[in-house]
Amino acid sequence: MLGTLSETAQKVLANLITLLLGITIAASMKAETFVQPATLLIMCLGLVAFVFDTIAGVGFAKLMNLFSKKKINPMIGAAGISAFPMSARVVQRMGLEANNQNHLLMFAVGANVSGQIASVIAGGVILGLVPAML
Repeated sequence: MLGTLSETAQKVLANLITLLLGITIAASMKAETFVQPATLLIMCLGLVAFVFDTIAGVGFAKLMNLFSKKKINPMIGAAGISAFPMSARVVQRMGLEANNQNHLLMFAVGANVSGQIASVIAGGVILGLVPAML
């Protein structure tokens, strides 16, 4: 029973909520205000930030391994992005594919939450600076 409830919450319920939110947001959008070159630019910038954040996380973990006695799996750095909790799941799955004894989920979620908190703080700082610039 508990396994079924957990599986439903992870897959079916998450997909249903995402679909409902997407329909709700899409219903309130007008094509002439959303479909613009600026929108594509923002999406491309988000993709570039996502890629560079992942590269920087893996690179920083490798840099830490040069100076620490206890080694860190560099894949944990890839979970530092604020795509919660999907990046942690991807890191867990990739780690298990490489080695079936490689259980990284808890460490990846820790890095993932840290990335989420850092994103919120950075957003708050930016929001605090924008009125000062205007």
